[in-house]
Amino acid sequence: MITALSPMAGVTDRSFRKLCVSMGADLAFTEMISVNGLIRKNRKTIAMLPEMEDKTVVQLFGKEPDIFYKATELVKDKSLWIDVNAACPVQKVTKRGYGASLMRNPSLLKDIVKAVASTGMKVSVKIRIGWEDQKNFLDVAKVVEDGGAFLITIHGRTVEQLYAGKADWMPAKILKEKLKIKVGVSGDIFTPNDVVNAYRETNADYIFIARGAIGNPWIFKQSKDLFEKGKFSYPSFEEKRDIIKRHLEMEMVEHDFRGIMIFRKFFVRYMRNLPGSHELKEKMMKITDQNELNDLLDSYFGKLISCEQGGVEGGNIEG
Repeated sequence: MITALSPMAGVTDRSFRKLCVSMGADLAFTEMISVNGLIRKNRKTIAMLPEMEDKTVVQLFGKEPDIFYKATELVKDKSLWIDVNAACPVQKVTKRGYGASLMRNPSLLKDIVKAVASTGMKVSVKIRIGWEDQKNFLDVAKVVEDGGAFLITIHGRTVEQLYAGKADWMPAKILKEKLKIKVGVSGDIFTPNDVVNAYRETNADYIFIARGAIGNPWIFKQSKDLFEKGKFSYPSFEEKRDIIKRHLEMEMVEHDFRGIMIFRKFFVRYMRNLPGSHELKEKMMKITDQNELNDLLDSYFGKLISCEQGGVEGGNIEG
């Protein structure tokens, strides 16, 4: 069972990728990166590429095979392979013919796969079940296989669903039974139990963890422990504090003064369900200094650690 940090726009930056790999992820995917931005050498696009990461896959989006070829040539030394995005359901992406709109044009998607493969790079493709009026995931997957992809990952929702409703893992099982290439499953994988269940229900080769990793990078090791040992443990308050501070430091190094603002979306998820965290989250949203935030974390977690070491379950940390 191979676990991967799924590509997420605005989330899977270098810092989060490196953190998750250090905590047990077998692979980490970049945010989806524009092939047009790459060949134009757009500064913000280039900044999204991996640096000294040996377990990272670059995901590209676009619609022109020749541009995919040129973009792949530019990044082939930075990525394990190239992942083609044919799954993004956001309207501003699909209306331009990118992302999930490629499922409407399987022959073009096949040409894109062939163009990337012609550079000598391995290719994977991410898709959805399809559109509500055309749930053609199996036909698209066969075309992708014929084009030379070695892996296809399916997110278990239609394009129109976006991220609402419940993800259906059954299409991944169907692909695993019908195709010769490897299959990945994605969607509603939030806990170690979800990871193991997705694997057992689909027999997929890759289990993609997306939102379930935000604020819980421990999920990768926990899932391996559950799969191999039948049980897993939760991090102590001390470990949680240390990882939060480490992640903050990484974001500050990567993004400079913007790092603390970028970190806010992670911080909110790290603190979810912790006692007395609502007030802490409100304070954090006003903090712009890393040292001040570290002091706040030390104060908050210091009380929790004292309770934990004293054998107190949860409890009121005020005073």
